[in-house]
Amino acid sequence: MRFFTEKLAATLLAAFAMAASSAQAAEAEGDPDLGRNLFQVWSCGACHILADAGGAGQIGPSLDGNPNISFDYLVSRISNGGGAMPPFAGQLTNEEIASLAAYILNVAE
Repeated sequence: MRFFTEKLAATLLAAFAMAASSAQAAEAEGDPDLGRNLFQVWSCGACHILADAGGAGQIGPSLDGNPNISFDYLVSRISNGGGAMPPFAGQLTNEEIASLAAYILNVAE
């Protein structure tokens, strides 16, 4: 019985993780193509690692392999800055910020 309970718990945990990942991807509304362009234009790769964009910067956190990023986190950090990152609210529209976050979330390895 214990094996069954542990197996069921593991299966449910995996299902919840997949559902959360799917919900997060659905929540990431924005134009990833626009986001890719913005990542290049604003030289985000000078500070951040993101393989898809050729970003190899060492100043900001790596966007690849970062389990802490979510759509909401990215939107907040891009908008408000933090640490060495400047805020981009006022320089980018809400649509551009959402697109940049969606792009990062979709391609981060």
